[in-house]
Amino acid sequence: MSETRRGGVFIGELSRENGIAVLRQALLLFPGAAIELIPAGKLEGEHLQERLERAAYLVLAAACDEPMPRRVMEAFANALPVIAADEGSAAALIEPGRNGLLFEAGSARDLARRLAWAEAFPEKMRQMGECARADYLARFIADWSYQRLFGERRSRARL
Repeated sequence: MSETRRGGVFIGELSRENGIAVLRQALLLFPGAAIELIPAGKLEGEHLQERLERAAYLVLAAACDEPMPRRVMEAFANALPVIAADEGSAAALIEPGRNGLLFEAGSARDLARRLAWAEAFPEKMRQMGECARADYLARFIADWSYQRLFGERRSRARL
């Protein structure tokens, strides 16, 4: 990862439900943010992975209803902090200032403030990305192999 990460990325349907109107208003209030809008399904696999590796943060402009938000998991796996609405399941995974930032749901002004902060403090965002990656490894990657799980059971059964 020799290349410096820059700008944000928004992945999803470009619809009102996904908060695209709030994001566009926020970008009008703070035009200094470089956010790439990627429609759902446009980039997949390696191409999406490459884009996530170049971004400095992921933006979720609307509250998320998924129990385990896929986009948050992908971002954390790629050491990307997440800027998300303070409602929904994504907000429960984000610790503001540690692995991302939260803004008041539906508030373009508050989102614009978070985007401005993210652009002003790239080193802090990089550190938050490292924490996000650590959270991903600690919370979502099981350290159990078949051998550890079933090997331990067998050894106990022999006693």
